Amino acid sequence: MGDFNHFGIPENNLRAAEQSAQRKRRHKYHTYVPSRKEVATLEATELRSILTGWMCNAAIEIIPSRTQIAQVRSVLLGRPDVSQLSELLSMCDCYINGE
Repeated sequence: MGDFNHFGIPENNLRAAEQSAQRKRRHKYHTYVPSRKEVATLEATELRSILTGWMCNAAIEIIPSRTQIAQVRSVLLGRPDVSQLSELLSMCDCYINGE
C-alpha cells in the first residue's frame, strides 16, 4: 500500500460519493477520504476536520469501517507529534469501539 492509499476505499466509491452528494443537496455529505500520507503529515486541526467528516458525515459509499479507522489510528501513532493528537486518538478509539 502506497502513501496515497485511501485506506482501501476504491476510486469508484470516491467518485460515487461525490456524485451522490451532488444529487442530495439537502444534506451536506462529506466526500473526502484522506490518504495515509495526509494522516501522517497534515496539521492536527486540518486533519481533525477531515477525519470528523469522514467518520461522522460520510456519504454511504465511503463510510469507514472500524478496521479502516484502526489503520488511521496506527498511522497517527507513528507521527512525531503523537503527544499532541490525544483528541484524534480518542475519537478513533470511540469509533472503533462503537461509541
